Amino acid sequence: MQIVVNEYDTVIRKEENRFILTTGKKKEEFSADNVSQIIIATGASLSARVVKLAMENDVDILYINMAGKPYARIYPCKLGGTTLTRRRQATQHASLKVTEAVKNIIRSKIYNQIALLKSLEKTRESVDFSVEIKDISEQVLKICSLEGGIEELRKNLLGIEGFCSSKYFGCLSRILPFTERQHEAKDPFNAMLNYGYGILYSEVERACIIAGLDPYLGFMHTDRYNKPSLVLDMIEQFRQPVVDRAVINLFSRKQIEDSDFEQSGKVFMLSKKGREKLIAEVLSIINRKVSYKGRELSWKSIILERCRELVRLLLNETDEYPVLSVN
Repeated sequence: MQIVVNEYDTVIRKEENRFILTTGKKKEEFSADNVSQIIIATGASLSARVVKLAMENDVDILYINMAGKPYARIYPCKLGGTTLTRRRQATQHASLKVTEAVKNIIRSKIYNQIALLKSLEKTRESVDFSVEIKDISEQVLKICSLEGGIEELRKNLLGIEGFCSSKYFGCLSRILPFTERQHEAKDPFNAMLNYGYGILYSEVERACIIAGLDPYLGFMHTDRYNKPSLVLDMIEQFRQPVVDRAVINLFSRKQIEDSDFEQSGKVFMLSKKGREKLIAEVLSIINRKVSYKGRELSWKSIILERCRELVRLLLNETDEYPVLSVN
């Protein structure tokens, strides 16, 4: 389970094998054996004893800002995996099998976009996305026909990804209250989406670290100072089934209210109440089990498994990083 700290002046302390959270007169207790992550979304204080207990129990401590983006994380000094994994990650950057892996990540994202649009069509009689779905589907064939290494194909792959996303969000804008995808949110939908992607980003980064991968050494996204390129690569295959679905659920159930947001000029941000709603919905989906390769796994476990599959590819323990397929 995840502990979410969303109230100012919360104090986190340790008692034996328990995390004790106190906010004013409110007190909660959690056994460290049952906690996988502590997410701190507002001002809070915690002792060194809390950090030690968390590290001894592999509990990730994550700090996120008002936009949902992680800005700090506490995890054990020992890294997951082996040094060999990170060496291979650096030296196999231009290999053809890594290029195929990147192509399959983008194909996974496209299939997820199509699956979500088809699901939304089924529940809305007046909506027809067939033209856009056909346009998006045709891009998969383009990806399959591309030949060469990642350096040669990067522009083409990013162009295909951008085209599909434009069509996808164009469809969503016909049934949801927004006009276009914005990284600086000027409407409630984009504010929710941005915050949700921040939570997902932190989950993918955590999985990379546990699997022994360097979050800053990516393949499709280029290297740049302070840019977690691999996280940006890996997150693409999880946006639609986790975050997009969570945000759409909240709007479809009419659970979104004006009080869920605050405005700074034209920019929308989530209020405490809005953060509570979205975090709860995203974590609910992340912990929900689906069928993956014949096993019932949560999305949290699948994210980690997909990172481990990449490790196995880099270590030559497998020849393929497959397209993500769940039921």
